[in-house]
Amino acid sequence: MEDVKTYREQVSDFVEAAAHDLHAPLRKLSILVDRVFTKHGEQFPEDAQEYIRRINTCVNEMRSLIDGLTELAKSDARTFTSVDCNLNVIVTGALDTMKDEMNEAQAKVEVKRLPVVKGSLVQYQQLFKNLIENALKFGRKDVATEILITSEPMGDDEKNFFHLPLNNEYYKIAIIDNGIGFHQVNAEKIFEPFVRLHSKSQYHGSGLGLSICKKIVENHDGIIYAEGKENEGSRFTLILPETH
Repeated sequence: MEDVKTYREQVSDFVEAAAHDLHAPLRKLSILVDRVFTKHGEQFPEDAQEYIRRINTCVNEMRSLIDGLTELAKSDARTFTSVDCNLNVIVTGALDTMKDEMNEAQAKVEVKRLPVVKGSLVQYQQLFKNLIENALKFGRKDVATEILITSEPMGDDEKNFFHLPLNNEYYKIAIIDNGIGFHQVNAEKIFEPFVRLHSKSQYHGSGLGLSICKKIVENHDGIIYAEGKENEGSRFTLILPETH
């Protein structure tokens, strides 16, 4: 086990170092493009201006991809200091940072009482941030986004069904939305890195958000799964232990 941890730490360190090195030329490219456009933009024909805008879009997409890979590498670390994580506080904090996105989506969010669990505070913050962002991003056009977050303790029958130890407390937490949903055949596929069910032009992002969620839940010896109906919404269920 010690060798596995050491390997994971080495991979994480390598990805972070590579991300730092990759960000430097991207920053330079972005600065140079901005300077050219600012200084000579009015002289360029319309098609040349469009090419420059597309270059900037590619730079931003590359930056987002590098950041996503960094987060994925960090989320793979199972070695962390376990502390009390009040999920009510974590979700409230995530919602506070997304006020602009919520206003744009005219989102209504209802959060039921959530438990306190042991685990990595940083990873749990990332987990709920990604899931709420996912619900906001994939809302239906011309329909106000509705998100419901619920929690309930699991009984022994459910623990047996999921092959979980009976001597530990588990909570089933659901993040339910009324967005565009997905076909149930893709329920496992959406957790794979870089998988997209829609084009980049429709929905921005690196395609790593749900992969990071899965890694974090697995780090805490939990389970995550998704259920969806096209044009009706999605339900992401987390099964999290009270004590990691």
